[in-house]
Amino acid sequence: MHIIKHIGWLLLLPILISGCEEKTYDYGFETGGFGGPGWPIWVEYLIINESWQIPVGNLSGGNADTTHRPPGGKSASAGWVPLPHTVRARWFSYRTQTFYEATVEIPKDKQKQIKQWFKKYPRKKYFHDLDIGIKGQGEIQLWWYVGCGGIECPPARPETFEFHFFELTPRIKAIEVDGDASGYRAGTLKRIEEGFLPPDVLNLLPPEPDTTETQEKESSTKNTETD
Repeated sequence: MHIIKHIGWLLLLPILISGCEEKTYDYGFETGGFGGPGWPIWVEYLIINESWQIPVGNLSGGNADTTHRPPGGKSASAGWVPLPHTVRARWFSYRTQTFYEATVEIPKDKQKQIKQWFKKYPRKKYFHDLDIGIKGQGEIQLWWYVGCGGIECPPARPETFEFHFFELTPRIKAIEVDGDASGYRAGTLKRIEEGFLPPDVLNLLPPEPDTTETQEKESSTKNTETD
């Protein structure tokens, strides 16, 4: 009898474990700048739920006005994954030669609203995105974005395209952190040359490395080893 009970618990265990697992949803990620023209950034990492990293890299300053539509630029997809709970980001601002970091938590009521929107806007007809806006001035904000992508949708023209969004978080101030800006020197010079940054950013650039001194040290080391 005891053996039968143990077998019964073993059969139920996978069901109990699966019931505790978090439900997954099919959605994407959209990341853009909203600092306005002249505020390009480089996103070093963007990590969702401390579990998976979304590729981003270079972002333009984007449109500073997010009242009519959240920022966009770089898209990514992770397939069927749990809803976003946290977003952690680190980025470099070319305009100020500053590194920023921020961790954003999505409130429970907003997570509940996302679930409601999956029912209101079924995945067969609509696509869902976690929209992440990052500013070169050191701020980050999250939205949930839904767009019509099925056969029954109106023509994909700016004036007829159906989309909806709501704020997941207010704008959150990031913290300045240490980093080596010399690695972004060439990229900064290129953006100044192309007109994406004002010329006065040149005054913020770290000094160029003294290659002559480095070469002399290497030469001296080689001579010593030879002797």
